[in-house]
Amino acid sequence: MPISAMDETLAHQTPETFDQVSTSDRNFYDRYYFNLHSKSDELFMVIGIGQYPNLGTTDAFALVVHKGTQHVLRCSRELGIDRSDTTVGPFGVEVVEPLKSLRFYCDSNEHEISFDLTFTGRAPAVEEPRTLVRKGARVTMDTSRYTQMGRWQGQIDLKGENIEVREDEFLGIRDHSW
Repeated sequence: MPISAMDETLAHQTPETFDQVSTSDRNFYDRYYFNLHSKSDELFMVIGIGQYPNLGTTDAFALVVHKGTQHVLRCSRELGIDRSDTTVGPFGVEVVEPLKSLRFYCDSNEHEISFDLTFTGRAPAVEEPRTLVRKGARVTMDTSRYTQMGRWQGQIDLKGENIEVREDEFLGIRDHSW
């Protein structure tokens, strides 16, 4: 099945594209993974947010390596019934343009890691072949995903230091899997 704008959302019910039936797999997830790096080696960042509907949980994280020091922020909450709520503690994500651009933000918090960043794809999102792994007759993994290369812009505030993220300097790759 081809991906569509609906496949950009965190609302999948199956490892198929959005038009397939639901699963009772307790480990089913719908999540984003993004990385961001400068063309130099001074900064590397990983951001993720996921929903686990059959476990009733959503979580988010940011990991920043800057000037040789690693900083991590993780948050989790009960998923609730509104799957369109993509906030977790200070974290949030919004789809600016499906399959093209997303904004990640993290408000100020006691861990002194906050940011407002926009990823813009520089090539079309690419649907990867479905992953189906079995151990004997038991299915151990059944997932779908797409990936995309892009650029970042915005800002990161890290322990009192403001880092400007410019499109011409910061690259990254994203993965949306379900």
